[in-house]
Amino acid sequence: MTFQQFRYIVEIAKHNSISKAASALFVTQPSISKSVRDLEQELGITILDRTNKGVIFTKEGTELLFYAKMLLEQTEAVKHHFDKEKNTGLTKFSISSQHYGFAIEAIANLMEHFTEQKYELSVREGKSTDVMEDVYSSRSIIGILSVSALNKPFFERHFLAKALMFTPLASVKQHVFLRKEHPLAHAQTISLKQLRNYPYLSYQQDDMLLHFAEETVDVNNIEKLVYVTDQGTMNNLLSNTNGYNIGTGCIVDHYMHPNIMSIPLEENHSMQVGYVKRKDVFLPEELLVYLKFVKSALEKSLPIEN
Repeated sequence: MTFQQFRYIVEIAKHNSISKAASALFVTQPSISKSVRDLEQELGITILDRTNKGVIFTKEGTELLFYAKMLLEQTEAVKHHFDKEKNTGLTKFSISSQHYGFAIEAIANLMEHFTEQKYELSVREGKSTDVMEDVYSSRSIIGILSVSALNKPFFERHFLAKALMFTPLASVKQHVFLRKEHPLAHAQTISLKQLRNYPYLSYQQDDMLLHFAEETVDVNNIEKLVYVTDQGTMNNLLSNTNGYNIGTGCIVDHYMHPNIMSIPLEENHSMQVGYVKRKDVFLPEELLVYLKFVKSALEKSLPIEN
């Protein structure tokens, strides 16, 4: 059992083809095939089913693929750590997040914190399913998302299936985002019934299940519905129309339009805002600094539930 064999398996999974994997790795197809057969014989399992349409990973092969990816990623993490220390001094990582201003403010604070060092940061904004898939596939080391009391069981099953771990950073109550000229802007609290005649602006588009949406609202009972995919469009529509959105209630200075406010929702469900990571991944010190900035931005932008 060698790291080279694991690299072959991961590359085959990436291309769904032994020949394409061989081409990508600049080796011959017979050498990859023999390496996989040797590993099958050593472990006493069948890794690949070879069909006329290509190769398919068996159940045991899929399990082995998980461990192969884990071992290779940990090896790369060790190499990256010591290469960074000895050579470039470059801090490099990627994070994913739902559409949260406080997550972006934390990035800005981290950039200021890194003033005296080299860095390469990637920020990926998307839906709940995008965030979880990014972390599962190692495109991002962590993902910032929220889990409500209503959808928690669905998230927990997904976390278990993907070997992910969720750590809460804060507990908040659901709020209604709307513009300051909105007819309901002077209310102390707002009910879903009061919102019935106004357009609902949602990030839920294309999520596999409503349970993973950023807002726990049954869109089947909403007559006016607008889906958006980015925070800029959401801010523009909220600040210039009578549309509304439901979320954490966090108003982040300089990262949201100043004409947007938030009011507590009467049907108030608790939400946990936190981060998700793979169970086999250890967070470097730089990520822990970022998470401190996230928590600070949350505490500054909204009273936290005790």
